[in-house]
Amino acid sequence: MKRIITVLTLILVISGTISCKKSKDDGGNNNVPGAKTLSIKLTLSPVPTSSQGSFSGAINALLPNLNLATWKVNGVVRSNESTIAFSETDFKNGVLTLETTEAVSKCSVSLSGIATSANPYTAVIQWTLGGKANDPITMPVTSTLVRSFDIL
Repeated sequence: MKRIITVLTLILVISGTISCKKSKDDGGNNNVPGAKTLSIKLTLSPVPTSSQGSFSGAINALLPNLNLATWKVNGVVRSNESTIAFSETDFKNGVLTLETTEAVSKCSVSLSGIATSANPYTAVIQWTLGGKANDPITMPVTSTLVRSFDIL
């Protein structure tokens, strides 16, 4: 089951990446109307161990010039990775922060989780777009979870 969720997540990421056209024009201006700064906070409570379940996901975003965005993951810039894949091992004290280094015009997030009936957990996603935070979205994981979010 864990493998199925991982494969589904990868399919969602690949389809999102394919649907995002890359432009050869590097002269894009990030002050384009509609482009906004973006940071995302994911929280797991408790973080599942490998015998209790799993959590994984992927994220990518487009800049106004249609190039793929660069990400900071837990404060560290991840160059040469336009799509960031993550799992429960990337969470620090149950929290994972993802932040674009430039204003973006579109973002896609795919999440999947598995829990044993004896070890449910909760995943919470909250993003801040252009300085304005959305209400946190709480997702109980009691068996399987598959969610996608398009931001912007």
